[in-house]
Amino acid sequence: MSGRNQVVGSFSDSCKNMELKHGHILRAECKNAAGHWVTSEIDLNSCIGNLNGYLSWDYTDFTKSSHEIRLTDNGTKIEARLTRQDHGTSEPQGIYLNERIINRDGRLHFVPHNEVGR
Repeated sequence: MSGRNQVVGSFSDSCKNMELKHGHILRAECKNAAGHWVTSEIDLNSCIGNLNGYLSWDYTDFTKSSHEIRLTDNGTKIEARLTRQDHGTSEPQGIYLNERIINRDGRLHFVPHNEVGR
């Protein structure tokens, strides 16, 4: 498995009721260190972008060139159609949120590329 696809957090193991708000805000109830469920949100526009028709980590603002955005696989995958550089539209593309989104003491947190595997 390449570092790019390595699961570093599996937020879904300690979060529930995932939903997508406004096409880019991931909201979930996450268990904190005390064992309490707390509501947490993360703006996926801050960590996912459109790389010529593909959803990609470590870029930003994927919603500026995406449509039909939805959460799938029990809240662990985001899918969308994206505009390519040639102005065409991709088939639905997806990215697994467990690859880089973790639960850090009840807060959803993005793990940037330089921290993967630490």
